[in-house]
Amino acid sequence: MNFKTSPFYSTIVKTLFTSVVAIFFINPCFAQKELSTKEKLADFNYLYQELKQSYPYFGINKRVFTTDWLSNKKKYIKAIKNTKNDVAFFKVFSGIMNDLNNGHTDAYPTSIYTYFYDAYKQAATQDTIYAIYVRELEKTDTIRSKYWNDINLELFFPEKKNNDHETNVNEVKTKVFENVEINFIDSLSTAIIQVKSFSYDYVENDATTLMHFFKKAHNYKNLIIDIQGNSGGSTEYWMNNMIPHLIKNTINAPVVYAFKNSDRLKKFKPFYFENIVTYEEIGLPNMPKELKDGSYLFRRDSMKIAPSATHKKYLGKIYLLVDDVVFSSSEALAYFCKATKFATVVGEKTSGDGVGTDPLLLTLPNSGIVIRFTGEMGLNPDGSPNDETKTIPDLILKASSKTERRNKLLEYIKHK
Repeated sequence: MNFKTSPFYSTIVKTLFTSVVAIFFINPCFAQKELSTKEKLADFNYLYQELKQSYPYFGINKRVFTTDWLSNKKKYIKAIKNTKNDVAFFKVFSGIMNDLNNGHTDAYPTSIYTYFYDAYKQAATQDTIYAIYVRELEKTDTIRSKYWNDINLELFFPEKKNNDHETNVNEVKTKVFENVEINFIDSLSTAIIQVKSFSYDYVENDATTLMHFFKKAHNYKNLIIDIQGNSGGSTEYWMNNMIPHLIKNTINAPVVYAFKNSDRLKKFKPFYFENIVTYEEIGLPNMPKELKDGSYLFRRDSMKIAPSATHKKYLGKIYLLVDDVVFSSSEALAYFCKATKFATVVGEKTSGDGVGTDPLLLTLPNSGIVIRFTGEMGLNPDGSPNDETKTIPDLILKASSKTERRNKLLEYIKHK
């Protein structure tokens, strides 16, 4: 996928990492000199100014979570002044970041620094737009990142637990792969594919499995694409490996996003400024009030997905099964299906924030902590912010588990 033209969260590392796993622990005081109060405050003020200039979701945060982050500045400064060491500082800092209430705004580039650095380094060899990401990451290093990650692990991840042991014992003819489960129910003429993650690591690994599945699915009247519990990864996963096998002609998905006229946006996303449109030109009915104050610019774009070599359209009914975990690039698929009517979206309201491109990176000068934050407000077809209103399914199916929700869909198909 071409980063410069993609309106959806892109291919490299726009993934919500729901857990960080550590094998080794070290004494955090060993690796780095403790920050002074002056250095801590300087880092916070640097963060505050950068977010004030570039971050698009302060209005959403106030409406949805009643948190006025910018107005809390004095409270945050007081809390930082009261920290006695780096461990206390990082705990307070994490709370300040959590107050933004956005799954793409965090310090994960610090926690898994090498993953981000290697991914962007590789991406930069294919597209120079990623060079700015590499340079921003190089303002710190693996030693400082490990220092803060060890503190993070001691504070928040003393042990890793996985309590999701849900299995499906009612279906037949099931094949389970590492990331993909496929199932064919002949009695309902229904093909089912469950994809657990759109992680960049699976894009190539799952390609052949997906191709063979969709080839066989053409023989069935119903197709369920189950992305419940999928918190995202790479839009390339479904753009390259799923949709092309189901279409005969190229599909265009329209998208609009708003962003601030900041220096950081100009550095990280210069292509945003090539085709700017006005608020009046966008003219969508449910755009949030903050977009009217003159501080936002707008970009209208579209995403094109071309068919695979077979150019064979799936003639049956397609259902995309979602839940409230669906986020980022998996949310982008939900948005795509609803905006183009490619599939009937079924399940529960998603977690949103799937329209845009890679988050911006910001390295704090004294601590070396690297944060990422969303740089644009992606809008739904009616103008509402995707991060705020999410994607509301065409067919709501309430359930207490993924299995129950899927079974309800199968019942719906059975009696349709």
